[in-house]
Amino acid sequence: MSNGKIPEASETFGAESAEALQALRIHELSVRSDPDDPESSLRLDSVSLRLEPGEWLTLVGVNGSGKSTLARVLAGLPEAGATGSMARGFAGVYPAAYVMQNPDAQLFGETLREEIQFALEWSGQPAGLFAERTEAALGLSGMEELADLPWSELSGGQRQLAAATAAAAGGGPLLVFDEATSMLDETAGRALRDLALSHHRNGAAIVWVTQRLDELEPEHRVMAMSRGRLVFDGDGRTFLYGSPPGAERSPCVQCGLRLPYLAELALEMYRRGDWAEPLPMSEREWAEKRRKAGLERE
Repeated sequence: MSNGKIPEASETFGAESAEALQALRIHELSVRSDPDDPESSLRLDSVSLRLEPGEWLTLVGVNGSGKSTLARVLAGLPEAGATGSMARGFAGVYPAAYVMQNPDAQLFGETLREEIQFALEWSGQPAGLFAERTEAALGLSGMEELADLPWSELSGGQRQLAAATAAAAGGGPLLVFDEATSMLDETAGRALRDLALSHHRNGAAIVWVTQRLDELEPEHRVMAMSRGRLVFDGDGRTFLYGSPPGAERSPCVQCGLRLPYLAELALEMYRRGDWAEPLPMSEREWAEKRRKAGLERE
């Protein structure tokens, strides 16, 4: 398809309830590396998935696995030569807020305040509400003191947080973060993730693309990509450790990613019989393990 628009799937999925139709769905989606060459390699290969309103979906995979291509499709951005079908459901007909790895590629205003106002205008917000919603966006990200500084006076992490703040300022039911923390240090990455979590608590669906496995949460859905195909769809704990833990290579290892050191430690403790399921994932769970081992004060 020359314009890269994926056809609506109004009839592909059959009759469903009005509630079910709110989901964003893609069906048998394929995208080739060269849309003019039918023999070129597939960046996405017959991918089907369903994203519910308010859901948090973490997409993982090695470089070149197709996760960023899928993220762009979920955000509603065109992909030349795409085949398959999509029903955007709750996400609506307009592209979702999309935060890239490089903030400088998506900052067009002179300051964060100006960037937020551009985003509000683009999303069709009433001009009379610009000031109020700009302050609300700044307050949510904690960037009030930086709102009127030129980009040259902001660090890379601050510019990335600014890009996310502006992209999300217009609200919307879906936000897509495409490896947005990949070039950030721990402090800046945590601030960006906290911003995403704030929008999630307010009801937005989040697509979070990452190779940082320490960003996985046990309660969040994880989908793993490999060579353009979805190879895992489940919870974060099963992705890291397998089910049962350590019985065979975990889904994480099978898709080419390396287990974090702490996850390897947890598996070793489990194999020795020192720890029982569930094995820890989050900072809170690890802190509890350290407390029970007498390594951390209550």
